Amino acid sequence: MDDDAVGTASGIETFRGVVFPWHCDMMGHMSVQHQMPLLDNAVYHLLGAFGPSVMEQGGRRIGWADVSHEIRYLHELVAGDLLILRSGIVSVGTSSLRHRTIMARRTDGRACTMMEGVTVRFDLGARKSTPLSEEDRAVAARLPAPDLS
Repeated sequence: MDDDAVGTASGIETFRGVVFPWHCDMMGHMSVQHQMPLLDNAVYHLLGAFGPSVMEQGGRRIGWADVSHEIRYLHELVAGDLLILRSGIVSVGTSSLRHRTIMARRTDGRACTMMEGVTVRFDLGARKSTPLSEEDRAVAARLPAPDLS
């Protein structure tokens, strides 16, 4: 299978992994508690396209803060499955990005889990959201979200 087409029509690759037996619950499929860390890692890689996770901007320390997640579990994952996660930007708000990550099984390209989240640009000193820069908006425009295929 062509790795660039696995499970998605777009997005950038943000993580690869494998389902180990200890990731599975008593029903034999990958437990939710082990899927969320992979999705979180993928979003960190997506946000890495915008520069360092924490940076100085206009004399302020700026970072990111997740404010919501919606996860759909579409197909089971079992021990031995190889995973490819792809992520991208769905839409851009004043201070937020809506992003989507799809976790797909490498062997057949089937999308197994899809997460949509909202992450805000965050002023770490003031502890509140801050508007996205024009540079952030330009980066977001180059990162279209993956779709279910």
